[in-house]
Amino acid sequence: MTATAITAAADNESHPSTIKALDGGSIHRITSGQVVVDLQTAVKELVENSLDAGATIIEVRFKDYGLASFEVVDNGVGSLPKTMTRSP
Repeated sequence: MTATAITAAADNESHPSTIKALDGGSIHRITSGQVVVDLQTAVKELVENSLDAGATIIEVRFKDYGLASFEVVDNGVGSLPKTMTRSP
């Protein structure tokens, strides 16, 4: 081993490379920071939320082709009102 390789090996031993699972709060903060820039992304995110909630039926409704509004309705688990927060 060269001096550089020995130093790198020693550094790895003093700072082991371990992967730790993120806690739920950290995951929520990271995913809450996603920016939705267009209609397609917004619909995709809401459909993914439906699937994550175990939905087996998902209905997407558009008013004026999505220009006025859209709605995603599903039979997934959902969220309780007390767990919902508004962004500042």
